[in-house]
Amino acid sequence: MSWTPEEEAAFLARRRRRNLVIGLVLGAFAFLFYGITVSRMVS
Repeated sequence: MSWTPEEEAAFLARRRRRNLVIGLVLGAFAFLFYGITVSRMVS
């Protein structure tokens, strides 16, 4: 599969954006579980 430079740049930009979104979602889940754990320990 041979891509033009424009197609490859667009693909890399989409992949970078998708990875950022996945990272943010995983970070939010980690923070949520941390918050749940702390609140259950306190009460």
